[in-house]
Amino acid sequence: MVVHSTFFQKVIICAFAGFLAAALIQWAKVFVEGADDALNKGYKHHAVMSSP
Repeated sequence: MVVHSTFFQKVIICAFAGFLAAALIQWAKVFVEGADDALNKGYKHHAVMSSP
């Protein structure tokens, strides 16, 4: 017996997949910003061309 997903189930699955994708993208942004900050922390206050 084959069980077919209803339209409502497909909508829920797509919404959940979209939420997971958005969460993964947000996590990657935070991870990259944190890694960049960790690598360049010593250079932030020594920047010569920084504008006020």
